Amino acid sequence: MTLPAMTATLDRLRIDTLPTMRDHRGALTVAEFDRFVPFAVVRLFYVREVPPNMPRGKHAHFRCKQYVICVSGRARIELADGTSERAVTLSPGQAMLIEPGIFATETYLDDDTVLLFLCDRAYEPEDYIHTLDEFLRLRSP
Repeated sequence: MTLPAMTATLDRLRIDTLPTMRDHRGALTVAEFDRFVPFAVVRLFYVREVPPNMPRGKHAHFRCKQYVICVSGRARIELADGTSERAVTLSPGQAMLIEPGIFATETYLDDDTVLLFLCDRAYEPEDYIHTLDEFLRLRSP
């Protein structure tokens, strides 16, 4: 299989604050796809009921783009591009794009943390880079 060049870097990383309307009935948060999600969504999944301080993810993708939305709670996302590392904390209504070629680990900080992932590809087991060592080897010049 021919794999695409992994050129994503953390200098393009941004946190989106999604519009939220609040009143006495609660809060409604909106993510308009053409404004925030930079791809056609093919698959979505969400992760919940993760014990506090439990990491998940711990992988990168060769091709799949993921737009991650924090629905509730808080999550710390540690990111690496092979040269630099960065950690961000997402709170409800915040979101970010994880491009192919970025290694990500999500740590669920609260009991009620829910992360929603929007993806541009169907699930493909061969698209995953499962260890940081393998990722760094693939990203080295």
